[in-house]
Amino acid sequence: QVFPAEDDVNKYVDDNCSLMYLNEATLLNNVRVRYNKDHIYTFVANILIAVNPYYDIPKLYGPDAIKSYQGKSLGTLPPHVYAIADKSYRDMKVLKISQSIIVSGESGAGKTENTKFVLRYLTTTYGSG
Repeated sequence: QVFPAEDDVNKYVDDNCSLMYLNEATLLNNVRVRYNKDHIYTFVANILIAVNPYYDIPKLYGPDAIKSYQGKSLGTLPPHVYAIADKSYRDMKVLKISQSIIVSGESGAGKTENTKFVLRYLTTTYGSG
């Protein structure tokens, strides 16, 4: 079966929900194009997809990145594990409801590293309070 696709196969969006055609091929193509441009994170609404690049991407996790995501609404900045960490913490404080971040994936997908990034973000940003 052939599904419709985006007019520009090199077009990419931060959130898969912004694609015109929501089918497996367009979703995977968006993630692929983003990955090839070192944009390893992609939103699907409030869910974050991370693709392990197996190499270091400079400045992706540094102090400037941490500061830039602090207090920002989800979707105002490019997809990042810091965006999820910040939203979870702020929702916990504002809504007074426990929050969970579920990290799931195959072996080697980057679960441990992304969990470390979440913990680093939370301790650096909100650790003193």
